Amino acid sequence: MHSRNVASRAERLLYRIAGLPVAVSALLLSGADSGDPLQTAFAWRYWHPEGPGEWSELIGGFVTWPLALLLGSLWFTMRNGRIIRGRNGKSIATQLSDQFRLYFSAGVLAPWYYIFSLHDDDGVDRAKSYLQRFETKPCLFPLLKQKRGSPLNDKNRFSEHCAQRQIRTVPNFFCLNGEHPEAPLPPEDLFIKPTRGRGGKGAERWDYVGPGTFENGTGERLSGDALLTRLVQRSQQTPLLVQPRLRPHSAMADLTTGALPTTRIVTCLDEKGHPEVVAAMFRSSIGSNRTVDNMHAGGMGTLVDVEAGTLSRASNLGGDARIGWFSSHPDTGAQIELRALPLWNEAKELALSAHRHFDDRVVIGWDIAILDDGPIIVEGNGNPDLDILQRFMPIGFRRHRLGELMGFHLRSRMPGTT
Repeated sequence: MHSRNVASRAERLLYRIAGLPVAVSALLLSGADSGDPLQTAFAWRYWHPEGPGEWSELIGGFVTWPLALLLGSLWFTMRNGRIIRGRNGKSIATQLSDQFRLYFSAGVLAPWYYIFSLHDDDGVDRAKSYLQRFETKPCLFPLLKQKRGSPLNDKNRFSEHCAQRQIRTVPNFFCLNGEHPEAPLPPEDLFIKPTRGRGGKGAERWDYVGPGTFENGTGERLSGDALLTRLVQRSQQTPLLVQPRLRPHSAMADLTTGALPTTRIVTCLDEKGHPEVVAAMFRSSIGSNRTVDNMHAGGMGTLVDVEAGTLSRASNLGGDARIGWFSSHPDTGAQIELRALPLWNEAKELALSAHRHFDDRVVIGWDIAILDDGPIIVEGNGNPDLDILQRFMPIGFRRHRLGELMGFHLRSRMPGTT
């Protein structure tokens, strides 16, 4: 728990550092109308810290930004610079120069220079089109939701909320919170995850391999009683959900190394308050990963054409440039680019119908698995990561329908955005 708090504080400090030049620029131009309600809302929230924690993060950002900029740029350029130079001819010195320039003009730190492929010829022109994490996570998304809204961050409460409204979601066998349940583990493949986990962290897959026996991805075997005891002990620190392991639609089985692939469908309330599908991407596992498809855990992703349900070229998150871009799955050889997802219209309709039951939320990212018997919601995200979609987009969300709708809602929700 302590390490998670430290990581969270470090993440928030990073957001302060990344947002500093953008917020300073907006402050200097405070007398002029920027014409961008997203930037205006971000700057307002940036300069209005709430409580001692946010004040300390703001001060920390002022003090540490030079060191963070220098060390981050050196580290990521050492990791990726030669690979990028070999691909597009951009020298390492030019990559470093780009990163310094883009930090002061758009708040781009080194990881996002590579995530958004800003080393490409048109990268400098594209940089300001992206909605970045330092804007959305601590500022824009909190402004767009109620303090106590419908449950999305707690996976157990989310599942109960959906079940009460007959929204098809993955069922829970148990929610473990340090106490041993009366019933044993069911004799089937299991998927375990923290109730408040992010990025696939802490997830486990245990396959039922024989009478009373389960096996994980490393080949370890435990009896049902021993596994349940271990999970109960672990849940004393972090509550856990025990769910059935699902398998993808047979037409998609060759797009994974074993983890359940999911489609992230982003919905946003339109000008009349009705949910609209604005973007989507497909995620799956590559390499030795057999547990989660999350890109922060090394998975691959690709953009989905919202209308047709077809896939684009695929890649990893981009912080490690070695993998690059590919049109076929690197392990199975299955075609990815231009491939159509099965039951795509049904998946979109599930996301739209679910959002109608969470209509106090403006933006939601739905993780939907497409099975042989139809789509099913795995999770809903009230603070969806937009990097994983913008990585694959030719231009960012600021110049996209999502940015337009977010700006529309922000104008009516806070001072300084009219």
